[in-house]
Amino acid sequence: MFCMVMAMVDSPDDKDKVKKLYNKYNKLMLYVSNGILHNPADVEDAVMTAWERILKNLNKISEISCPETKSFIVTVIERISIDLYRKNTRIRDKEAPIDAFEDSPFFATADKEMEGVEIRDAINRIPKVYAEALLLYYLNDMTMKEMSEMLEISEDAVSKRVQRGRALIKQSLEGGVDHDR
Repeated sequence: MFCMVMAMVDSPDDKDKVKKLYNKYNKLMLYVSNGILHNPADVEDAVMTAWERILKNLNKISEISCPETKSFIVTVIERISIDLYRKNTRIRDKEAPIDAFEDSPFFATADKEMEGVEIRDAINRIPKVYAEALLLYYLNDMTMKEMSEMLEISEDAVSKRVQRGRALIKQSLEGGVDHDR
């Protein structure tokens, strides 16, 4: 994770500052996030997102070892972890059975050869980012705007993910193409 954080910094002065921040606060960030999320993968995502946000506001940090900096970093990781927890809870609460997804008119096909294909397998073969967008859109009946707010990306990006997901599902169903998740 350290390498990814450092790769986001351009100036040598900022690199030194970020290195000191990372050494001083990264374990604390992991601890705080784990206390909220209790899932190592989610904790890693939250901490990485927190570092992105901290780097955007690096100019607001004057001293490394001061209560204000610690408070700022803890607040950032707490907010991000809580948002991720809420997002995961909303998704879990809204999950529909896979049968509802399979019955979607989008996946209806007149091709007899494809009738026995499991939609779950097709979804598992496409990259997670596109599968997530399709599931939110079709299973959870979320609007592009709701998805945009939840994923913290633009509506155009959400729309593009859904569009690309559809194309990958179609390609996967037609040709059995296996994509890395």
